[in-house]
Amino acid sequence: MREMLVGKLATALAEVTSAEKALAEVLREIRAEPRAEKTWTISKAVEDAFDRLKVAKTNLLELERLATEGDG
Repeated sequence: MREMLVGKLATALAEVTSAEKALAEVLREIRAEPRAEKTWTISKAVEDAFDRLKVAKTNLLELERLATEGDG
C-alpha cells in the first residue's frame, strides 16, 4: 500500500512539476508581449493557475515526505 502511494505521489508530483515549468514559460512569453492590456488579462489567469500549481506541489511534497518517513 505504501509503495503504491509513494508511486502515485511521485507521478502526480512529476505532472505538477511539468505543468509548473510549462506555465512559467508561458508567463515569460506573455510578459514579453507588447499588448499590455490583453496580456494582463491572460497573464493574471495564468499567474493564478501557476500559484495553485505551486501550492499543490508543496502539498504533494509534504505527502511524499510523510509517506516515505522512516524508510531510510
